[in-house]
Amino acid sequence: MLLAAKTALAVGIAWWLAPLMPGVVDDYPYYAPLGVLVSMYPTFMGSVRTGLQTLYGLMLGILLGAGVLAFGTPNVISLSLAVGAGVLLAGLPLLGAGRDYIPVATLLVLIIGGSQGQAFSLGYGFQMVLGVLVGLMVNVTIFPPLALDAPQARIRRARTILIEQLDDAAAALRELWPPDHEEWASRGRLLEDAVGEVRAAVHEAAESQRANPRARLRSRHRILSDSYEDLALLENITFHVRDLSEVLAGAIWEGPLEVRLRDGLREPLGSCLSATADVLRAWDDGNAGPDVFDEAAKSLSSLTDAVAATPASDSASLAPGATVALDVRRILTALRRRLLPDNSAGEAV
Repeated sequence: MLLAAKTALAVGIAWWLAPLMPGVVDDYPYYAPLGVLVSMYPTFMGSVRTGLQTLYGLMLGILLGAGVLAFGTPNVISLSLAVGAGVLLAGLPLLGAGRDYIPVATLLVLIIGGSQGQAFSLGYGFQMVLGVLVGLMVNVTIFPPLALDAPQARIRRARTILIEQLDDAAAALRELWPPDHEEWASRGRLLEDAVGEVRAAVHEAAESQRANPRARLRSRHRILSDSYEDLALLENITFHVRDLSEVLAGAIWEGPLEVRLRDGLREPLGSCLSATADVLRAWDDGNAGPDVFDEAAKSLSSLTDAVAATPASDSASLAPGATVALDVRRILTALRRRLLPDNSAGEAV
């Protein structure tokens, strides 16, 4: 809503200013509002980048069209070759959003400009520059957006998915063997997508702070810093949750991994995964204290004792328990370092 309102205001200002431009430029006022539209972006630096890239593309297209007009009136062959050359130039990687405007500007100069190509090129170019500048000024002076809430929402969603994954895996270990449902075993892409959404939201939040006068408060820099740390933690946890999920799925159902689970390992495995989910749940609720970590450590200790009691000759049963125990240990260690930094130094989970 804010972006729509600012865009409408900027278009009105550009349309008011366009006829005031000197010389032949005022003959093409309708391109100033177009310049506003190509420069309005949810973040200020995004607007700057998009606006400049668009202007670069327009200038290249205008120069290309003017070069064709220098050799005379455009015809079918010269028009086609010029547009083709514009499409080739659009492949330049540095142009970004401006790449699509090269052949468009070339075509407009040749078809609309025609015999008045020089005047049209000046009017087109300067009015677009005016529109971009108006858009940037409006965007930076009227509540430039700070996208600091989106990362926290994505982080909560990613935590919820990880909690559900651990809870469902723990429930499967406690069901009649083999478990009936196996949907949790194929959530690898969902876990990765959730972390990808967090990553995109954090990067957008960082982009929204650049050159933003509203981002000067130290507390807002702290929010972004926390989001980066949470992102790194979630990426770490997701890797280990995917790993233990694949191992457990291979132990339960036939798969590429030649592993199986002894009955004596199922209960401590389920308890360990549930305790790990409780730590994530406490993080989500904002009350992750030493007690919840102590409970998880006890469950992990029970699992490692059960793994140690597995005969060494039964390697197929030993592997899944040891792998899950190692993944859980790494998850809990990463969580303790993030959530209990004062108590984590030199302390192993």
